[in-house]
Amino acid sequence: MMKLRLNTSVEIKDVLQNVPTPTLVRIPIQKKHKPIVKKKQIVGRGQVVAENPSKSAYGIGFVHSSIDGIIEDVLPDAIVIGPMPAPKEGEEPAVPARPEPCAELDSLANEELCRKLLELGIDTSRFHASRALIINGLNPEPGVLVSEQLVRDAQDTLKAGLQILERAIKPGTVKLVVASGKQISLHGCTTVNASDVYPATIDPLVVHAATGSERPDNVDVISISVLYRVGLVASTKLPLTEAVVTVGEKVYRVPTGMPVQDLLNAAGVEYGTDWKLALNGPMRGEPLSDLSTGIPEDCTAVTMVRDGLYPQVQPNPCINCGECVLVCPARIQPGMLSRYAEFNIFESTRSQHVEACLECGMCTFVCPANRPVMQYLLLAKKQLAAQDEAVSTCRLQD
Repeated sequence: MMKLRLNTSVEIKDVLQNVPTPTLVRIPIQKKHKPIVKKKQIVGRGQVVAENPSKSAYGIGFVHSSIDGIIEDVLPDAIVIGPMPAPKEGEEPAVPARPEPCAELDSLANEELCRKLLELGIDTSRFHASRALIINGLNPEPGVLVSEQLVRDAQDTLKAGLQILERAIKPGTVKLVVASGKQISLHGCTTVNASDVYPATIDPLVVHAATGSERPDNVDVISISVLYRVGLVASTKLPLTEAVVTVGEKVYRVPTGMPVQDLLNAAGVEYGTDWKLALNGPMRGEPLSDLSTGIPEDCTAVTMVRDGLYPQVQPNPCINCGECVLVCPARIQPGMLSRYAEFNIFESTRSQHVEACLECGMCTFVCPANRPVMQYLLLAKKQLAAQDEAVSTCRLQD
């Protein structure tokens, strides 16, 4: 068996890559999104296909088509857009409507600007006015190269993102956290060096490294990927229609919703049934069973692991070794919490502070019994959230 290297900082060797425009995309949408297109509707690249019905300036962004095409299906979790239909004999080919650049971006500020960014596809739920802003410039997980790649190759776009955020949320101070020993900087940021050994790269620990405090008030933290997306919208004045994704040792600009299989083919990656895949990194990624799944805009990697390279995670009994407690950055007891969740004793997980879990995955990684420890904790958090929502909406509470 092979032990994963937990340092995240690497030497970037290649430039940011582009991929061919796919003929079909499967654009993911969330439960809060409201689709505004119908089957067989012609759409242009950048056209809104799903809205956030809230009128707030802060929330999930609108969803836009990443190609010219026709709506093939509207699903609960995705909108499928296929190639433009061939014109009938004697007819002119259909010309999809594409949005014009948003000139308003140059004149808006504060909440109005945040609302416009939301409408252009930016998730503004993490933005708050007048707070200190920390930019997590560390690669998020081992094998995920996007942060350092973008800092090297997209300085102008990142600068545009910072400039528009200065008008949108007017941060008190801006700090960029990068790996110790790296000479990395961004215009207008104070650089802070920190450990690149996972899980020190996750947002709560990056905030601690930058401020010296745990869970401080009046601090927002965003990743380099988020700043890049904001900068891309700011510099083009067009809706967000792409993600930046690590595949192997290269980083690609990928149209939102591009099927994973198409991305792997474009990257020249060989894969088969003896490989396991996940969206995002190896520690916190989501397992992938369907290669037609579309790339979400916030995806940072497609992780591939060959069967047998690491031990199989199974619902084995806990052996009370305490390894998970030793590595837990939240200083809770993952092993005990996982047993409560395993046997549906969810209220006991609440009293033992399951909500403090940072979802880093280290407990599962070090478990000698190969238990899905973090997955049990995620189950408990989901069940408690569902219970709380049911209670809050119960008419007996009135």
